[in-house]
Amino acid sequence: MGLFSDNRPMSLSDAGKELLVPGSYTRIVARELGLQERSLSRLLRGTDLPVSILRPGDGTHVTAVQQMRVLENALHIAKAPEFGLRLGRRLQPASHGPMGYLVLSSPDVISALEAFANFLPLRLPFSRVNITQENGWLTCTLVLKIDPEFEVKRILQECFALMLQAVVESVMGRHLTEAKIGLQHPEPDYGPLYGDYFHVPVTFSRDNSTFEIPLTLAREANIAGHSDSYAVAQDLCLGLLQKMPAATLATSDQVRRLLLSSPIGSLTADDVARAMFVTKRTLQRRLDAEATSYREITETLTSELAARHLLDSDMTIEAVATLLGYCDTAAFRKAFRRWYGQSPSDYRNNSPG
Repeated sequence: MGLFSDNRPMSLSDAGKELLVPGSYTRIVARELGLQERSLSRLLRGTDLPVSILRPGDGTHVTAVQQMRVLENALHIAKAPEFGLRLGRRLQPASHGPMGYLVLSSPDVISALEAFANFLPLRLPFSRVNITQENGWLTCTLVLKIDPEFEVKRILQECFALMLQAVVESVMGRHLTEAKIGLQHPEPDYGPLYGDYFHVPVTFSRDNSTFEIPLTLAREANIAGHSDSYAVAQDLCLGLLQKMPAATLATSDQVRRLLLSSPIGSLTADDVARAMFVTKRTLQRRLDAEATSYREITETLTSELAARHLLDSDMTIEAVATLLGYCDTAAFRKAFRRWYGQSPSDYRNNSPG
């Protein structure tokens, strides 16, 4: 299954004009390296890309050639051949934008894998995942439409396997111990580190890079109790996100975009500062200059989302509270009354329409 059928890899020069990748993946690379503002240009050396593409909210796309050069630069900066494992662990479903939300709201494991396979070419168009079923196993096979340098290709193979592991484990809510993972590249010198990242043994020097799970496991249901409500909620978040400028110089708007790009309550001020390649103190200083604070932004955003969820969906008040990170519904009701001067149920009942 997949959106492309041509198996022949392109040269990077061909791919440079045809295959475009969201700049968000370069930002993930920069975050894994722990870069600060003054050193971001090192990651982009030889790409002709401006540092502004690393700003949260920037909608720039990069070519496959530029993306591969970014990975080469990252290896040089990291001085760690296992960088592909570190990067792959960061590529959780939510890293892939709307595709990630679709994966997380899928009803079962096989639906999540099919969503990943069908939409991956829209996010990482130099790659494709083929899904086949045979002899009681579901097999995902990586197909690269480009032929990068060996070390970069190894990174892509490692990320492929770790992304699929994350997809399945996100749906099941536990470590995946029943899979079989085979990678094309020979076992590297850092082979013993694979056990720190994968929950099953990995075999090397295979004809193809594959990720296999039993068909019985593929039909396992999503552990999320409110997957339909979750999908509705993510649509609402994405709607808010898409109304914002693609790129902005305002620090408060960058913070807001980052918070909307992840489940509400999942990011701390430290997380946001790292995503913006600054210290927490620098982030607060810039927000002070805009007469706001991290707490004020999160409070305002949470109150806006609470109102939208109550009015634009059929979610229960308890489900809305959980979605917004409240473990105690009573605490959510108290906060909502502080925001709007009435209870959530009164707000819903009194609103026109």
